[in-house]
Amino acid sequence: MKTSRSYKLVLHKKGFGGSDDELVVNPKVFPHVSLGDIIEIAHPTDEYSPLLLQVKSLKEDLQKETISVDQTVAQAFKLRAYQDVIVNIVDPKDVTLDLVELTFKDQYIGRGDMWRLKKSLVSTCAYVTQKVEFAGIRAQASELWVKGEKVTCGYISEDTRVVFRSTSAMVYIFIQMSCEMWDFDIYGDLYFEKAVNGFLSDLFAKWKEKNCSHEVTVVLFSRTFYNAKTLEEFPEILRGSIRQNHEGRFYEDFYRVVAQNERRDEWMSLLVTIKKLFIQYPVLVRLKEADGFPVGFNSTAVQGNYLEAINLSFNVFDKHYINRNFDRTGQMSVVVTPGVGVLEVDRLLMILTKQRMIDNGIGVDLVCMGEQPLHAVPLFKLHNRTTARDLRVGDDYNLPHWINHSFYTSKSLNSCSSFTPRIKLAGQKLHAETFKSSKGHTLCAPKDSDNSLPIQVDYEAYDDQVFRLPGPSRIQRSTNFRMVRERETSAKKSRGS
Repeated sequence: MKTSRSYKLVLHKKGFGGSDDELVVNPKVFPHVSLGDIIEIAHPTDEYSPLLLQVKSLKEDLQKETISVDQTVAQAFKLRAYQDVIVNIVDPKDVTLDLVELTFKDQYIGRGDMWRLKKSLVSTCAYVTQKVEFAGIRAQASELWVKGEKVTCGYISEDTRVVFRSTSAMVYIFIQMSCEMWDFDIYGDLYFEKAVNGFLSDLFAKWKEKNCSHEVTVVLFSRTFYNAKTLEEFPEILRGSIRQNHEGRFYEDFYRVVAQNERRDEWMSLLVTIKKLFIQYPVLVRLKEADGFPVGFNSTAVQGNYLEAINLSFNVFDKHYINRNFDRTGQMSVVVTPGVGVLEVDRLLMILTKQRMIDNGIGVDLVCMGEQPLHAVPLFKLHNRTTARDLRVGDDYNLPHWINHSFYTSKSLNSCSSFTPRIKLAGQKLHAETFKSSKGHTLCAPKDSDNSLPIQVDYEAYDDQVFRLPGPSRIQRSTNFRMVRERETSAKKSRGS
């Protein structure tokens, strides 16, 4: 039901009239309004989004020709007191939300509590920054979505999906220190600088903006290969840490803990510690000469110990129910790699990792600093640990759907750099001729742009232009050649006569 009649908007504080209702309506002024109706409130001349609230109580002691809204809600939607507003009753089906994102902090919420909280929100209205309390659970609506677009308010039905996001979770950040970390990217920065000054800096700034209090552990990890033929070439005391891969190469995995189970308000100081370890890292992983050790060299990101690293965090997450901490919810592992998402892994270890991750509901994010390839990623190249490789059989690959994969690109580089295509196209010949009269143009004809492709391309002319020899043009050479042939022919005829 829509009406063109306007009413005066008054504001009230929480607890007005002995209730915490966000909307107060006088049934004498709105005789057609009943409990449970959804009311749309907006100033007639404003471009801001209208406010949707549900009628939960009716009070006759309210002034005539007025409608009262909670003060904090009115400020969020830029509603002004004692100004005219248009009030309409809307159908819940027209304003039903597709997704609601709730954030919470410093508390533990189990799956059962999440389900009960979701059920309590059904058949109610929600708006951004709304605080929700149920059975001791405190949450806040951070984002609302309808048909792929963000909205400020809406109606929650049985079909609305509710997503819970914890701002106080246990987070493990693994940084793969493979040999690509000392290489330069297409913008001239080290991949290590891109990871630390770029991704980690943006991540910590985002945490500060969202007022997060995660319990964070940061680990540097890598794999060192040794030029050795037998295990006797290594010191006897340290032979227990030496492993041999499916190709018979000796290697050793290294893990350097930078921070363990720390909570900070300011994480930028941790970046200084990581940069200091970057300078010392070749010595820590025996890339330089070590007493009694063969020559070692760092592995690539493809041959790294990715699955072994995330299984270290799974060892902690597996026992999450023992001595539980009730001021945090959620477990996540983030792996920062200079590669592109292509990894050589053991088949049995991949199956075990997948099973552990799904059973415990752990999220794994793989953030790549490299440039996105032209094939599907993440891509696992599988090998067997014990079975000898059959040369007659091709390589076995797997696309792990259980890994959240993304590529990082700095925002500052995007704003100041030009577009770099991943596929180099042949140069296009621009049309230099223009129409002399405006009669040749039509009103609806599209304008030519620099990026538009020509409708017809003379490929032979293009090839002649690319493969031409230095000196006179092809037309001039053919003309000169004809003139020479004509002269020779005329000379022969004159001699014969």
